[in-house]
Amino acid sequence: MPARPERILLLRSGRHLSVAIDVLRRAYPGCHVRAIVTPGTEAALANEGIGPADYFIYDARPQFDAWPLVTSGLYFRALGRGYDRVAVLWLDPDGSARANVDRTALLLSPAGFDAITPDGQLLHRRAWTMAAREARRAILSLATLACLGALLYGPARIARLLKGDGSGAGFCHQTRPPGNPGNP
Repeated sequence: MPARPERILLLRSGRHLSVAIDVLRRAYPGCHVRAIVTPGTEAALANEGIGPADYFIYDARPQFDAWPLVTSGLYFRALGRGYDRVAVLWLDPDGSARANVDRTALLLSPAGFDAITPDGQLLHRRAWTMAAREARRAILSLATLACLGALLYGPARIARLLKGDGSGAGFCHQTRPPGNPGNP
């Protein structure tokens, strides 16, 4: 009995759709590609041999995001059709500024997904490496915030203590309460 062809769910379509389909067909010969796409890409899908039964139109929002995908019902329809792996078409070579599509892909495939770049590279993205990268970025953001706080707030606080702010809390400048000029 011949092996069942790999079923791949492709998120997003765009000007690099033919590159993505070629990469998937080379990497997984005989694969069956289904797609979740935004409106207006039906002709490009037809040119690649993906018929209306094999794609879902995502029109909940102008860009992919995980929660609207679930609430629109596409998530459950895609799960019902079944797939072996999820692939994402990135519009830029490094996938930067595409966290919404990555989150959506991780919702559909929590272990990870394949990312296809416009130049035809197939990258395997795994959830733990992505989580580690995001944790590293969060720690770097918090460290930057702490440094900025120390550099900006610290000198202002020191200057306030040295100069005094009229509350009598300064070291160099003391004020006397009104009406009591003679008593230090």
